[in-house]
Amino acid sequence: MDTHSTHPSLDILNQLPGCWGCKDINSVFVYVNEEYSKIIGFNNPLDCIGFTDFDIPHLSAKYAYIFQQQDLQVMTTEKRLRILDIHPYADGSWRAHLFTKTAWRDNNNNIIGTIFSGIELKDTSLLEIGHWLCRTNTIKQQEEEKNNHQLNILLNTRESEVLFLLLYGKKPQYISKTLQLAVKTVENYVVRLRDKFNANSKGELIELALDAGFGSHIPESMLKTQQSIILREY
Repeated sequence: MDTHSTHPSLDILNQLPGCWGCKDINSVFVYVNEEYSKIIGFNNPLDCIGFTDFDIPHLSAKYAYIFQQQDLQVMTTEKRLRILDIHPYADGSWRAHLFTKTAWRDNNNNIIGTIFSGIELKDTSLLEIGHWLCRTNTIKQQEEEKNNHQLNILLNTRESEVLFLLLYGKKPQYISKTLQLAVKTVENYVVRLRDKFNANSKGELIELALDAGFGSHIPESMLKTQQSIILREY
């Protein structure tokens, strides 16, 4: 497949920022751009064609399986997934990416695979993902009062991790599995978070935390823990 050098649409797409590619219905790579090929350890994007995630040298079988299950979910539900991926890559460095996976359709609107695209989240100042989750419109005065109240809230590492996953709609069972904690322990952290934010319910906790800017911050501890978290399905 030499469309990389001959097809004008690919030449244009390769100038776009970020990493992207597409897989067929069996999660076999059909094409990736240069940025994606480099982070997974290939010098030439064409070298990835015909491979699956199980053939990526640095990727464990666990996450290769997770990626393929995500592909299957996109194709069967026909819904997009927004995914936070944190992994050590081919050069040995840790990177956090925000990926979107969507169904790939042919000219007859039949699903023939998946398309993925991602941007690297290089530091916390760039992690402005909380605004995608803001689901309420509050009066300006109320926002100012809440923000002023929340500026002094200090969270320990576990509290920050639980809150981050909670803000993205994750249930205690999911959080317990991700953080390797007992469900009861997670629930206790939620109670402690409600106390710190002076929230009467979990819903109010989420609203207050988003208003205070916690949705735009990934806990530093999570940036060194390999994971692939589905943040949103839409």
